[in-house]
Amino acid sequence: MIDSHVHSHCSGDCQTPMMDACRSAVSRGITDITFTDHLDFEPTDLCYGFFDYDLYKRRISEVRDAFAGQLTINCGIEVDYAVTYQSSIEEYLADKEFDYILGAAHYVGDTILEDHAKYFPGKAVREAYAPYFETALAAAQSGLFNALAHVDLCKRYGVLYYGPFDWSPYSEIIEQILRLVIEQGMALEINTSGLRQAPAESYPGRGILELYHALGGRKVTIGSDAHRAEDVGAGIVQASEMARDIGLAQVSVRSL
Repeated sequence: MIDSHVHSHCSGDCQTPMMDACRSAVSRGITDITFTDHLDFEPTDLCYGFFDYDLYKRRISEVRDAFAGQLTINCGIEVDYAVTYQSSIEEYLADKEFDYILGAAHYVGDTILEDHAKYFPGKAVREAYAPYFETALAAAQSGLFNALAHVDLCKRYGVLYYGPFDWSPYSEIIEQILRLVIEQGMALEINTSGLRQAPAESYPGRGILELYHALGGRKVTIGSDAHRAEDVGAGIVQASEMARDIGLAQVSVRSL
């Protein structure tokens, strides 16, 4: 029972104290948790300028002391990747210590997917989805991360406009992304938040995970992407069972 993607009040988009997230983890039988609070360099983003590394490390230390013997607590970070900010990301990470660095694509250009009423209307389906995978590809190419998060996150809101997500038209670029993940020794995240959202399936879905396995990928992490204490550990059992069924038996705490 490992949850490798949890947020706390050290993220600009989360109000959940670390202590509450840890209590919830213990109550649900989670034995290993990784906090992955947001690091953003886009000035328009809600989380821009919010993350305080020194405060974060202190809070990690506090919960490690409080839950010693009950819960293994890892210090991670979720970096919002954009090519524009790669040098800033590199500079920031150079003198920081994290157990786990998770790379994530949330933007296409200067528009965050969460602003879906701005991004999706008026676009043909390929026009909306293909640029997202270009950003995810660039994140994988950067070589900055231990794992790649929610690789088909574009479907979170896209399904509201185009119906069920069909990844096959983007199989070529998705395969490029997966090959890079494998070649660089990264892990591919299975993010269970999609089970609680409109797609009603993980990010990525089973088809992409089967392709990853067929290409030789074996290393996965599983995370709830919880922003509320009650969501810590949500979907972990289902995702673990799916991973094992596909042949992805190497569920990592982190890919270091």
